[in-house]
Amino acid sequence: MERLLYLAAALAYLAPLMGAVWTGAPAHLRHGVWWALALALHIGGLFVAAVSLGQLPLESMRWGLAVLSLAVVGAGLLSRGRPRMEVLGRIQLGLGVALLVLAQLGPGSEVRGPLENLWLPVHLGLLFVGFALLAASFAMSALFLWLRHRLKQRRLRGIARFPPLEVIDRRNFHTMVGGFVALTAGMSVGGMWAATHPGASIGEDLTVYTTLAVWIWYAAGLYTRLVAGWRGRVAAVFGVVGFGGLAVVITVALAISRGWHGGAT
Repeated sequence: MERLLYLAAALAYLAPLMGAVWTGAPAHLRHGVWWALALALHIGGLFVAAVSLGQLPLESMRWGLAVLSLAVVGAGLLSRGRPRMEVLGRIQLGLGVALLVLAQLGPGSEVRGPLENLWLPVHLGLLFVGFALLAASFAMSALFLWLRHRLKQRRLRGIARFPPLEVIDRRNFHTMVGGFVALTAGMSVGGMWAATHPGASIGEDLTVYTTLAVWIWYAAGLYTRLVAGWRGRVAAVFGVVGFGGLAVVITVALAISRGWHGGAT
């Protein structure tokens, strides 16, 4: 049932996305009712999952990625409502749809261990907040690089519809900092749990190493900005490549670990 709701939500999300990027799209595809319908179906799928679990749907790949998708889409909806930020909203909507579709490849349940208590929702909740903010940073970084390329080529037609590069760069920095802090906190909670449980076998978990590599990358990106003063294009490249690293983390969890930390049932 939940997968049907997610599929219907993804199709409903695609309607306004097509209406925005396809110049010959029918006018009804641009209607806001599609956003409302898609969000209702998406939240409905999460509600069904929560009822079946009896708790917040965070413990498995499928439900966790669906929650992350909702956060990214919500950020895109907020961006869409801001002046000259419509393109940013479309990028985030596309990311949200991709995450929702990717979620269906993940297991619906995983082996529950000692982390199933309060540690688990705090650990995953912080990571999801970090991932959502870093996804928004990716969207801003991609928009910055695209606009910068157009300006260098002096393709100025319609450029006034977009925010200045300085505004995008500043918001990208703030968003990346927030995502990095949330990611750091989430990793710290997981690390504290592992430190208090000698039997925890995180040393064999590839997801831990890939997440740590992404953390180091973003730490280097923020260091170059705050200490070396590199911003603009360099910061945008860090944002784009960093989110590519997050995609690797999710791919490793899906294809190799078959769950956030392995052991899917």
